[in-house]
Formats: sequence, structure tokens, C-alpha cells
Amino acid sequence: MNHRERVLATLDHREPDRVPRYAGLDAEVIDEFRLKTGADDPAEYWDWDIRSVGFMPPDPLPDLKARFERYLRHVEHEWLLDWEHRTYPPEWGVATRPAHMLSLAAPVSPMTTFTSVKELEEYPFPDYLGEWRHDHLEAQVKAIHAAGYPVAAHIGWIFQTGWTLRSEVLLFTDFYENPEFADYLLQRITEIRRGLAIRYAQAGVDMVHMNDDIGGQHSMILSPRMWRQWLKPRLTDVVEAVHAVNPAIHFRYHSDGYYVPVIEDLIDLGVSCLVTLQPEANDIYEIKKRFGDRVSLDGTIGLQSELRYGTPQDVRERVRQQCLGMMANGGWLASPGNGVTADIPFENLDAMFKALDEFGHYGAT
Repeated sequence: MNHRERVLATLDHREPDRVPRYAGLDAEVIDEFRLKTGADDPAEYWDWDIRSVGFMPPDPLPDLKARFERYLRHVEHEWLLDWEHRTYPPEWGVATRPAHMLSLAAPVSPMTTFTSVKELEEYPFPDYLGEWRHDHLEAQVKAIHAAGYPVAAHIGWIFQTGWTLRSEVLLFTDFYENPEFADYLLQRITEIRRGLAIRYAQAGVDMVHMNDDIGGQHSMILSPRMWRQWLKPRLTDVVEAVHAVNPAIHFRYHSDGYYVPVIEDLIDLGVSCLVTLQPEANDIYEIKKRFGDRVSLDGTIGLQSELRYGTPQDVRERVRQQCLGMMANGGWLASPGNGVTADIPFENLDAMFKALDEFGHYGAT
């Protein structure tokens, strides 16, 4: 099997030749990888199975401060808004407050002084389809397919974009005290995300991926009832728009933490892969048992346990256990539970992929 055949078989709940694998690495991790291995590309070195495409920023780049500084003048602490700091997408006007430790940062919300829908109507939301570059997508997708890889495309967030623009406290307050404001904001974000998703679908991608962190370590960040009221209809809108272009596209949904109460909802609205099931927050084997014949599972190798605090042998054993418990009937992609940061020992990351080489082949466990 080539990489594309392997991933699509897995997402269709058929057993491939081996478990698909990949990871997302912070810049510091990539630097250490190059130092330790002498190789340049971790995807090639560890034989990852997924490639991605995306929109390219405008050329020339707009002046972000000219566009957004008036919304941030009241902020008294340090903030950065430029094209080099992309922890939070600067084209939305969300500035970055660096932690000055690794790549950690916090968002600086530009809408904390807003009181009316009129202010939202006048806000310069990003125009990806009109201002950003995307004419290259079809050719890029075709080239990646020709090389034997599946293509994924990431469209961003709805809930997380909403609270980074407004702040968590104020968005939740709006849900109760200013629902017209919250509705307009989330709907405007949804329209932008739907436009991106449709464009990627038209370009021929195999997977559309949306992040929207709704889970904490032991419970959801917002109640299932609130999720169903405020977010489920908007996610449904995006998924249906993708499938209207091509019903075969797999829609991948990411959340950190615990969100088991809405997994059934996610399946019903058309999500075909859950990306990140943190084993420290979820019983991944129970989720595989309950839902694994209807939705694929991804991101189950925890960053809060063996990868961070264990030894390479501990990581090997954890991967062995997950291969035994998750591989049956396909539907499992092996990856860390989130982006790999510099506090993850390189030896443990390397041990994870070596263990997948050892235990992740079908018929070999």
C-alpha cells in the first residue's frame, strides 16, 4: 500500500498494511531533530503518512497594525501583532502575549470593548478567498496524490476563534446576556470557515480538518447543552458544505481533553475522524469499543504521561498496548495527543515511532 491507500483504508474501517502515523512538532523540536539525526525532514525520516496543503498569505503582506491597532490600544501589557508570531492567527487581529518560555503564548483579544453588533459588522474580518492566495491548491493536491500521499487541509476554529477575539469570559457572558452579539460573531466566523472548507473540497483534498477545543481534563469546557445550542449547528453547516462538494471527503474534528458526551452528535453530523483522544482524559479503549466502528480515532498517544515523563522503554510499552487495543478493523491513526513541544524528550519521540515500526503492522501484533 502507498500512504494514501493506507490512510483511506484506515478511515474506511478497513485494515491496512500498517497503522498510519504522523506528528505535529514545534519549531524547537524540529531543530533538535535535525541536530540529533542529521536529517532535515521528520516526515521522511519517520515515514509519516499525511501531507497538508493550505492558503498562502497575501503578497504583499498587509500592515496588521494599520488594520487592527485601534482595537488593541487599551491593552496595557505586552503584545505583538505581526506576521512572524502566528500562535494565534494575526489576520484575525488577535495579538500574541509571549510567555518567554518555549513557544508558549496567550491571545490578546481585540473585541473586549465591543458592546454592539454594529461594531462586529464594521470589524475587518479576514478575507481568505479574496485576499489570500489559493490558485496553487489544485496543482499541489495533484502532485501530492501523484507521490502516493493523502491530502489534508486545516480550516481553523469556530469556538476558539470566537473566544480569542472576544475573550473566554466575555463570550460566555454573551451567551447569557447578549446572545444576539454571540450569534452574529459565531455565525460570521462560521461563514469564513465554510468558505475555506468548500475551497479545499473543490481542490480535491481527501480530508478537511477543523480544530475546536471543547474539552477540559475531566469535563467539557462548555456543557453538552450549550455545545448543541451554539456550536453543533455551525459545525453541521460546515460539514454539509464539504460533503455537498464531495461526499467522500473525510471530516476530521480535533478537541483536546474530554468530550465523550458529544461524540455521538459528532458522528451523526458527519465527522468521520476524532483527532486527539487524550488517554489522560479519556478511556480510549472504551471509546474504541463504543464508537470505533463508526468513527476513526487519532491522537491517542499521551503527551502528559509516558512521552513526557517516561523512558523510551515506557513509551515502547504504551505503544505496544495501544496497538493491541486499537488496531482491530482499522479506524486508528497513531499520533501524539497534541503538538509535540520542546519538553518532550527526543529519545521518547523517537521510541514512539520505533515502537510503531515494531508493533504497528497488521498480522504482526
